[in-house]
Amino acid sequence: MNRVTPTARRVLITIAVLLIVGWALFAGVVLPGDYQAGTTTFGIGLALTAFVLGMRHAFDADHIAAIDNTSRKLVADGQDPSSVGLWFALGHSTVVLVAVGLVTAGVGALTSQIGVDESPLTIFTGVWGPTFSSLFLLALAAVNLTILIRLFGRERRGAAGDGHRPVTGGVVSALIARTSATLDAPWRMFVVGLLFGLGFDTASTIALLLIAGGAGIVMPWYAAMVLPLLFTAGMVMCDGLNSIITARIYRWSADHPERRSRYNATLISISVAVAFTVGTVGLCGVLVDAAGVRWAPVEAIAATNLDSFGLIIVAVLLLAWFTSWVFARLQRTPSVSARRS
Repeated sequence: MNRVTPTARRVLITIAVLLIVGWALFAGVVLPGDYQAGTTTFGIGLALTAFVLGMRHAFDADHIAAIDNTSRKLVADGQDPSSVGLWFALGHSTVVLVAVGLVTAGVGALTSQIGVDESPLTIFTGVWGPTFSSLFLLALAAVNLTILIRLFGRERRGAAGDGHRPVTGGVVSALIARTSATLDAPWRMFVVGLLFGLGFDTASTIALLLIAGGAGIVMPWYAAMVLPLLFTAGMVMCDGLNSIITARIYRWSADHPERRSRYNATLISISVAVAFTVGTVGLCGVLVDAAGVRWAPVEAIAATNLDSFGLIIVAVLLLAWFTSWVFARLQRTPSVSARRS
């Protein structure tokens, strides 16, 4: 397997271009203006804040789970999912760029509702964002669970292949088949990212909108728009690199039949568990906050803190791959020594 696929190279080039353009515009447009709001100067600290907010947003649990599970599904289809994270981040960033553009342009209908708990915008995003992301993740969990079941079934029968076959019959099976058929190419994650972005109720996005709103008061709109561009660069960098790493892990586990039964099943199980956990927590949160459900088990699940779960997911995937790699090396070493003797 090649170390860097052509798709991965294009992703890395796109990340580099965004980073260069974002920071070059900041250095050439924002810094020379020496813009100030009271005693605060909009300088390098503001740029770093926007950039880090984008990086942090990329590690939200729903981002990681969506990229991970979609990558797993596309590898089962025989595709290179290295660009999944890039497309997802670009779709998500499109919403952020438009929203910040409206804020910096002084659109009062949007600006007055940001961060206000009972505003129509907050109510809509509070329901739409977690509902769509949760249902999407639960559907992906079902798709990958189907792959896992087929894999075990084929192995029990001693058949080759990764077990990825369409499931027919029943409403749930139809939903699984529809989700699987819809996500048939990495670029479709742009639309998913766009729909995720319409629920811009996360702390990092709200913080960016508030910062941009303040910046738009004291600097031209084109200067203030550098902030969401840096936010986008940070998110695209982390989501894009995550996608490249995830694609490599899944391709490595599926490249050789002797690895498939042990490691591929483990990684699919992790993907299913992650998507199911994040989706269930998000959906329970909607039931409690929007629908007023007061059943204790649902409230307990909704109260689960997923702030650091995205980082944990990445760490677990890397640990699982590293463990698999070490075992594969240990298993291969005796056979190599035997051949040499």
